[in-house]
Amino acid sequence: MSNDWDHAYDNRAAVADASDWLAHWQADGQAFRAEHTATQHTYGTDAREVFDLFVPDRDSPHGTLIFLHGGYWRSLARTENHQFAAGALARGWRVAFVEYPLCPNVTLESLTDSVIAGIQAVADTIDGPLVLAGHSAGGHLVSHAVTTHSGLLAAARQRIQRVISISGLHDLRPIAATTDINGTLGLSSDRATALSPALQAPDLPGDLICVVGSDELAELKRQNALLANIWTGLGVPCRAIELAGEHHFSVLEALRSPATALTRWATLED
Repeated sequence: MSNDWDHAYDNRAAVADASDWLAHWQADGQAFRAEHTATQHTYGTDAREVFDLFVPDRDSPHGTLIFLHGGYWRSLARTENHQFAAGALARGWRVAFVEYPLCPNVTLESLTDSVIAGIQAVADTIDGPLVLAGHSAGGHLVSHAVTTHSGLLAAARQRIQRVISISGLHDLRPIAATTDINGTLGLSSDRATALSPALQAPDLPGDLICVVGSDELAELKRQNALLANIWTGLGVPCRAIELAGEHHFSVLEALRSPATALTRWATLED
């Protein structure tokens, strides 16, 4: 395998129409909000320390899906993913989108602390089962949240029935060797190790599903298998799944429908 880590992790270059996908996400998120109302909650002092909560049209939701967006910890926003609440809402689940400050305005350690505070705030706001899901950098963040050293309080942690890392990044040492991404993050090898879920002990009462598209970069597929492999050996029930024909952006589309495998996993139906 090449040691050109910048090329190995360049998801946008790997999808010819990546800019079109991101533009569609922005438009689709806006269209979704025109038909579905969310309540916005503040969990910290930074302008991005907020979460949006969508509630299904039923008296007693089955649980809450907490979703973290991607963007290599330095770009994008929760509002570009709101449309991916559709499938879970149709299955009677709340969906919370936790926003977080971006690097280089904060360190990655501070960013992860914000995410933990956001997850904790969601747990304090609602009751019932929790599922954590995240895409790309968000996959790293939800996996990190259930490591022993994340700082998530036990009462919230015990309610987490499942973690779904979609195209997640679980060993950050190759990221620390990039020029582009790490030019923003500024990670040393030691800091990358400490922030890597695959190199830390899990504390997860539920199970882990790692999902990646079969048409994604080889490194993303390796990272997907890696976490499930290691955490299986540490006693966590794990599955590593490749979705046929999906790339780094299309892999999320299944969340729009209540009938797909990805939505069923996200709502504890399978």
